[in-house]
Amino acid sequence: MKLLRIKISSEFSSLQEGFELHFRDPFKEGRDTNEDWQQFHPFCFAGLNGSGKSNVLEALSGIFYHLESCANVNQPENFKERFKSQEGKPDAYELAYYIKPKTEKGEYQIENMVLVMVTKKKDESPEMKWQPYPFEGEKMRDVEIVSKEKATIPAPGKNYLPDLIIAYSSGENEILSIPFLKTRLVHFDEYKEAIAGNIDYEKPESNMVYIDYEMSQAVLLSNYMFQDKESVLKPLDKYLDILDIKRFRMNLNIGHQLEKQPILKQFEKTLQKFKNCGTVRFDNGKKLLLDFWVNDDTKEAFRKNFKGGIYELFQAFQVLYTLNYRTADYGAKSEVYGSQGYYTHGKINMPGPLDKTFYFLDYYIQKRMKGTGEIKELLLKQLSDGEQQFLHSLGICLMLKSKSALLLLDEPETHFNPDWRSKFISTLKKSLEVTGSNDIGRDILITSHSPFIISDCLPDKVIYFRRKKENQKEVEGISARELNFKSFGASVDIILEVLFGKRQSIGNLARTKLQYDLKQVKTKADVDAIKEQVSDMGESIEKDLLLASLNQLNLQ
Repeated sequence: MKLLRIKISSEFSSLQEGFELHFRDPFKEGRDTNEDWQQFHPFCFAGLNGSGKSNVLEALSGIFYHLESCANVNQPENFKERFKSQEGKPDAYELAYYIKPKTEKGEYQIENMVLVMVTKKKDESPEMKWQPYPFEGEKMRDVEIVSKEKATIPAPGKNYLPDLIIAYSSGENEILSIPFLKTRLVHFDEYKEAIAGNIDYEKPESNMVYIDYEMSQAVLLSNYMFQDKESVLKPLDKYLDILDIKRFRMNLNIGHQLEKQPILKQFEKTLQKFKNCGTVRFDNGKKLLLDFWVNDDTKEAFRKNFKGGIYELFQAFQVLYTLNYRTADYGAKSEVYGSQGYYTHGKINMPGPLDKTFYFLDYYIQKRMKGTGEIKELLLKQLSDGEQQFLHSLGICLMLKSKSALLLLDEPETHFNPDWRSKFISTLKKSLEVTGSNDIGRDILITSHSPFIISDCLPDKVIYFRRKKENQKEVEGISARELNFKSFGASVDIILEVLFGKRQSIGNLARTKLQYDLKQVKTKADVDAIKEQVSDMGESIEKDLLLASLNQLNLQ
């Protein structure tokens, strides 16, 4: 998908009523800039803390959660009691984007795409329209996005939603994660009702995925079972020195019950696929342990059993993780479903290891050690925070080959070292290129304070957020192109000055040591004393300017 425009027509967090953001110019046949649509150009939202850049990601996650909830039909009863199509967060908006509907066949090409426009007015259900290629001169056509009562198939508008809405936040952005937490609870209750009704359950109905540490394990494992190590997975080797997954154990508490039935009853067919791929099995009727020693035969077994490919395997793990919500009580879930607030942490208690239905154990990777080149087996959890964040982002991109997707990455570089920050955008680009995926099917939004990331983004893709001076509550988002600022290839110092108002290249404490009143410098001895005082400080522009000013005094 490709975002075109969003307008928030009701107050949402720091985004005031009337906030509007244009992502790109409308598609027009023959326009030169259309070529950019088929190339990797993520959007980077930059600005000081509290400027509203993360609120756009939060608004988009809330919008697509609401649209998914309107269109889907397998929601549990306690969700249906709380959910109203007329109520959303944000509650009024306009959203326009281009997408290739799921009902059409073929590769992602401009000619396959349609323009989708969604409008929601306050206290009303959303309305969806679409317009076929080549857009100009074509009529907008209505499509129902709210499913009918007692419908057995989703509303037709579901076909005009992305295959995946994926979010990741290195800073545990709770507001961003709330729609995804609600989605996970819906998935669990869907499964619970499938057991009660003795209905087969294959995969979640919603397309929203939040990547935390546990889901990142599933992403990494799915990639290594299906992707080519010498090409697609090469970035993991090059940037993280991860060579392969060596071994892992799936711990399944099969003795757990749900609706007085074995909790994995509706998942037995998929569970058998895992058993077919395992190296060693232990089963005492209450606990099932599946050990996997990973080699070429193991990977071939996964490919034969999970014929739907990498995403079928990932969704199988997604379902298993969902079952860990078995300890969440009905009242707490109902409260979260109906919540229109900003906080849900603490309302859903996550179980400890003994109460979890599924988790990984002994998840070992092969890693090349820096400096020595020695190859060691390490637990995945032994990777640093920065390595795990890099792994989250790369793993997600490697899995998106044939999916239309919107990626919402909130400050993914928080724990990166400067070298990784400078390589982040180029690494994502290479990761997507090696999968052979087409960038027409995907948009990536990144919030960041890193000048390295901003320097790798085109001016019309860098959106600068600031609060308007005349009204401190009003947020403005304008592109670097509108600022007449050439962000792509700009130096770190220039970006810090233009976008963050930072006119110094060193810390405040060090800068105070370089501040002298030159009017008080009367003799050469005074000059020599100052030079001696700053001699043990590192090189910087500020230090060079001070020394140059001292030399110009020509004192005796």
